[in-house]
Amino acid sequence: MKTLTVKKLIIPAIIATLAVGCAELQKPQSLLDAEQAYSTAANDPSVQRYAADQLSEANETLLRAVAAESAEDMASLAYIGNVQVESAVSSAEAEQARQNTSDLIDQKEQLVSVADNAKEEAAKRQSDAVQQRLLDMEATVAEREILLAFGDIEFVSGTANLVPGASQGIDLLADYMHQYPDKTVTLSGHTDSSGGAELNKNLSQQRADFIRDVLISKGISPERMTAIGYGESQPIASNGTSTGRQKNRRIDISFD
Repeated sequence: MKTLTVKKLIIPAIIATLAVGCAELQKPQSLLDAEQAYSTAANDPSVQRYAADQLSEANETLLRAVAAESAEDMASLAYIGNVQVESAVSSAEAEQARQNTSDLIDQKEQLVSVADNAKEEAAKRQSDAVQQRLLDMEATVAEREILLAFGDIEFVSGTANLVPGASQGIDLLADYMHQYPDKTVTLSGHTDSSGGAELNKNLSQQRADFIRDVLISKGISPERMTAIGYGESQPIASNGTSTGRQKNRRIDISFD
């Protein structure tokens, strides 16, 4: 019944409100994108199963965005709603991965229990393969959690200093690097378009270097990390709003 509620109530609710709300304000692209992301997530069975409550929160936020009385409020709520949708999808993916991991553990136990002397070597090879798949899946879940946490990292405007409480992603990344000593990572620094291009490029490099230096202080070898500053050249949102500029001031992570 919960699945039917998500599909039959949440989607019509947002569509109905879209038809009557905010007749005078034109929806920005960010809101249209957030609505599309929500629609896709709402039709994903794993999201319906594992993250229905989070998706419901995103729905409420997007409904408020549609009914907003100012363009600034609409853009801000669209951004928050999109983040909530992304969080719901990430949570569902992580829970699905954990479920898959549990299934694989059961398979491994079955293989071990039925192995006899004649099949011991073959069973061991199969067990090793399952174990490797488990490790790979655990690493993937950890990487998703790190990427989600880095999405909340914010820098003080015009500096390479983190705002208070923004270090969770760095701690998760440090733990991951310790747990998987063969992994390497690329830290890409980005800025908004405020200030000159050369200044922004230097600032983005400083921010990437700052994250790298913190990881080094936590015992991660410098050879396992690459820090690159791209300045304002790769925005992911419009620099025309404060919300967009805040989204562009970021550190992207890629695992090698």
